[in-house]
Amino acid sequence: MAIPKTKKYVFVGAVDAGKTSIFNALKGDFELARKTQAVDYNLAGGIDTPGEFFSHPHLYKAMISTTTEAEIIIYVHAADDEVCRLPRGILEIYNHKTIITVITKVDLPNIDLPKVRQILRECGLPEPYFEMNTQNPEDIARFRSYLESLGAVIE
Repeated sequence: MAIPKTKKYVFVGAVDAGKTSIFNALKGDFELARKTQAVDYNLAGGIDTPGEFFSHPHLYKAMISTTTEAEIIIYVHAADDEVCRLPRGILEIYNHKTIITVITKVDLPNIDLPKVRQILRECGLPEPYFEMNTQNPEDIARFRSYLESLGAVIE
């Protein structure tokens, strides 16, 4: 009997979007995340990338090469960021991969979630959008279940 292949997943998004907070929370670590300085891998196939990969065009090649082996691309967008920072044409590179969109920081005051959702739609990011507070274990558990349903293993 064949053992099902574990799907690798990678977090991408702008600086301070909440990628590392989700990456750590999926492992049960709800401590305040420190700034990611380099690519971080876990044993189960998860990859956390620095926001600079996403935010600076001269680092796009590094982002693309880091995400090549991942089957699941998780774009993380902060609810208080009303600018889609998705690099032009990046979704075409990943058209054969599963794209998941997560909106973080939904607990902040004065955010406009309908506006953020519209911005993400206009950037071509597929729904549904996972809206979460990365410090809320229920939000993380719901997201973990979804990732596992796609074949990802969370360590």
